Amino acid sequence: MNKQFLTIWLLFSPVFVFSIGNAQEETEPAPIQPQQVLTSLGYYDVKTPEEIHKLTASEIQKLVRVGWKGAGAVLLYCFEEKVFQYTSGKYENATINYRLRMPKNIRHGRKYPLVVHLHGAGDGGSDNLTSLIHLHSILPVLIGPESEDFFMLVTQCPPNSPGWSFNSAKDGNLDVLMAIMEHVIAEYPIDIKRITATGVSGGGWGVWELILRHPEMFAGAVPTSCSAPQSQRLASLKQVPIWSVVNKKDTYISHESNQVAMRMINKSGGSMAVSESNAAGHNALRPALEDYNCLRWMLAQRKGSWVTPPPGTIVHKPNSFLFTFAMFVVPFSFLIFLLRKAIGEQVAIIGQSLLERIGKG
Repeated sequence: MNKQFLTIWLLFSPVFVFSIGNAQEETEPAPIQPQQVLTSLGYYDVKTPEEIHKLTASEIQKLVRVGWKGAGAVLLYCFEEKVFQYTSGKYENATINYRLRMPKNIRHGRKYPLVVHLHGAGDGGSDNLTSLIHLHSILPVLIGPESEDFFMLVTQCPPNSPGWSFNSAKDGNLDVLMAIMEHVIAEYPIDIKRITATGVSGGGWGVWELILRHPEMFAGAVPTSCSAPQSQRLASLKQVPIWSVVNKKDTYISHESNQVAMRMINKSGGSMAVSESNAAGHNALRPALEDYNCLRWMLAQRKGSWVTPPPGTIVHKPNSFLFTFAMFVVPFSFLIFLLRKAIGEQVAIIGQSLLERIGKG
């Protein structure tokens, strides 16, 4: 009996030990591989979110030039992955993925702008990744020495959705977006007077529909690579500054529709501008962000403010002539008016003193 047991043990023990070893190996978490990004200094291993803020301005510009292939890993660190459970409408009980960029250091008692970005057609779904694919151009605003403090929301159209469009009211995906926006505004220190929206191609159409439905919510909008709607509802946008950016040779859009919309909105007392880029192809988001600095323009907007920097002006704060006049010239003139008697007396004394010196000379 003992010899049989010993024989069986000798035959099967290596298999048993090998199985245990494999089982232990499978239960151990695999080591996290560093994300590699290409910079001006070669390939750079980004192991933690903190390390992306150590990149220099020149390295960041290199990533922008390389595009998504080089900047993708960094963008994933810039935007935290989130999920939202939708509870009504066509997408009831759907789990919606979205990403949120937050300021590096959130100060107590301070509120920050919110930028909403709508992806283009074909970038929807549930991977929570392709919606970021065109945002490498804003890396200088997200990280590094020139970064800004703001929130940025990037959602994805639900799977099987037709995408953002003028007819999205029939689909309900903008209702999902609004629910996520309301959730983010309730959860984080968002300045509700500084909410803006941008989008590319189909996302640009979505921006138009979004601000037409909720003009009271937005302080500005930058739809890119899209036609403008032809609707009497455009008159409701007179309180929303709009900057449309398109490529001159883009045959997928109606350039005339943007001109018509601009005339209609400006005639109603609103503010819309159209910039035509010389860039090739359909995607005008990249020149909008890199050449026209639209994102910083959006961050400068504040709802209800009577100062709106003109399109194309690179600003962090409003610095127009009217702003300077109102902030400095008017108060200074008012102060002089209040002190005119005392100032007059001092001028008279100084004048008399000068006359006496001249007379003695």
